[in-house]
Amino acid sequence: MKKNIFALAAAVAMLGMTACQKEENNDIVLPEMPGTEILVKSAADLIGTEWTYTLSFADMIDEDLAECLDGIDLDMVFGLSFDADYAHLTFPENVIGLNVVDDSTGYTIDEIQQMDYVYTYDPTTFSGTLTGGNLDTYQMPFTYDAANDGIIVSLMVASDLNDTVGTPMQLIFARAN
Repeated sequence: MKKNIFALAAAVAMLGMTACQKEENNDIVLPEMPGTEILVKSAADLIGTEWTYTLSFADMIDEDLAECLDGIDLDMVFGLSFDADYAHLTFPENVIGLNVVDDSTGYTIDEIQQMDYVYTYDPTTFSGTLTGGNLDTYQMPFTYDAANDGIIVSLMVASDLNDTVGTPMQLIFARAN
């Protein structure tokens, strides 16, 4: 009987030691959001998605000016799409994008239709960074809003060349596909 009790105690001790061994866990733990379907759980979930942001001037002008501009489209729709390597920011047809290029003899200005950004995404914080554009090191943070299935890009906008701080602005992109 003593042998069986000792063997049982040894088995329980061995079981306890194996249960206490720490296992590597590389699973990503997403924040809890009850009632919300999280569609962007990893950077791979961004690949192939398209988003739009509409900047409307109609709400920014007074009624007299609105009457003068009647029939003129006051909305500008920007696009944001992701592939495996880049996030592509596209400009509306009624906006001209310019890129200043140093061609070793001076600066030239090229007209562009889109800016390409290398991107990172951390699903544990629903946040990432867009790096590049027409300035190789420029970074814009973005956040995935799971509750509204949108991407919020935060940036600082300068009102003039003397504005060294800028004004914070958020572009809220809605899923287009």
